[in-house]
Amino acid sequence: MALERKCTMRRSGSCQTVKTRPLVSKYKACGLRFTAFIFSHVGLSALVVCYSILGAFVFRALEAPNEEEKAGEVIDMRQKMVKRLWGITYDLNVLYKDNWTRLVVAEIKQFQSDLIAAVKDGYDGKELGAAHQWSFSGSLLYCLTVITTIGYGNSAPRTSWGKMTTILYAVVGIPLMFMYLTNIGDILAKSLKYIYIRLCTCGPNDSHRRIKYTENYQVQHTEGHNSPFASAIQDKLSVHSEAEARTEAVPNEAREDVEREEPQTSVPITLCLLILVGYILGGATVFSSWEGWGFLDGSYFCFVILSTIGFGDLVPGRSVASGHASQEKLIICSLYLLIGMTLIAMCFNVMQEEMVQKIRNCGLMIGIIRQTIDEDDLPS
Repeated sequence: MALERKCTMRRSGSCQTVKTRPLVSKYKACGLRFTAFIFSHVGLSALVVCYSILGAFVFRALEAPNEEEKAGEVIDMRQKMVKRLWGITYDLNVLYKDNWTRLVVAEIKQFQSDLIAAVKDGYDGKELGAAHQWSFSGSLLYCLTVITTIGYGNSAPRTSWGKMTTILYAVVGIPLMFMYLTNIGDILAKSLKYIYIRLCTCGPNDSHRRIKYTENYQVQHTEGHNSPFASAIQDKLSVHSEAEARTEAVPNEAREDVEREEPQTSVPITLCLLILVGYILGGATVFSSWEGWGFLDGSYFCFVILSTIGFGDLVPGRSVASGHASQEKLIICSLYLLIGMTLIAMCFNVMQEEMVQKIRNCGLMIGIIRQTIDEDDLPS
């Protein structure tokens, strides 16, 4: 009986290990798949968007109450000043210009200093109930300006929790944004190069050249394997026997040599510049019509935001009346920024190869760079 108990204990233990091991392996496989998806192109795009939306909710919850509080304080300050001015006028009874002006100027100076202090604490001049700076769309634009290192300066956290959260948010978000731009820019650059090569290269010439090289290789390879005895016999044979000569397919190494000899087609720099200029001019047309700017100001704004300079002198949403329209335009501005940064990364990735080749050719012409010759290429 004791032996049977031990066996049952062992069997039960083995059954538990058999059941737990597949579960652990499944969890590990799911974790690896999830990690691979996160760091893929689609996963990185979704991660950046979700990270920006999450940051918008967090900063709205941290900064919006402080903004509303400052707006209420300024309204109370303004009402108190109006009461004091009425009290000055009522107490003097007979209006003496000098006395009244002296007292009113003192009150206005005090109100002015209090108003400047409120602006430094986050007051943006809007009344309670209006669309404030730290709405969802404004917070979303702020998050994108943080992780893209634009930093307008008009939107800045005023609370202690907001400042600490900005530090942590930027520490994680900036590397994430750089990873996103690198990967997405790389795949877009490869797609643009593939489309350009398909549209601009001549297919028949390339195929004819490869067929010609294949025939030459087969003839040379066949002659190299023929012995002197076989060549003597081939002289006596008819022309039909020549067709029976052994030919071999071109190996992969020879095909790689053909591909190396063929001129590589690269996307010209002018095409990348045209894409960037067209994107900037399109954004300038939209923002100038929305905000009432001139076309030059709209182009200046789009260039500053896409180049991550971010002066902050022109910011969307200021001249538009408060409401849902301005909030939707701020969201469109955020999408314009995100797509524009991706296009810039794509164009820089495409232009890098062309610029390196041009600089190398210039160095060869001047004599700064010497053309190296491999030992395998030297004649024996």
